[in-house]
Amino acid sequence: MRGEKSDFKGIYAEMLEILGEEIVRIIYMNYKGQQVNFPMKLYSNEYVEEYIIENYDKKSVRYMSRELGYSDKWIQKLIKKLKIREESSI
Repeated sequence: MRGEKSDFKGIYAEMLEILGEEIVRIIYMNYKGQQVNFPMKLYSNEYVEEYIIENYDKKSVRYMSRELGYSDKWIQKLIKKLKIREESSI
């Protein structure tokens, strides 16, 4: 069954444009009737720390902040915190 955007209600119509009908149907089957909120941040704190440790000497703070969805200032504070943690573990 091929649906048009006008065949779907509200958020399903919006998701149809972005994700396609098959994925919208999977989401519907698994989450219908539930209220779902998506966090503003995509990555876990552990991942962000690992990413910064691996990349802080290879990529600019600005690049990392845009890629991770944080401000430059927040990334700089985290780098400083992680350097202190690295130095104390030596």
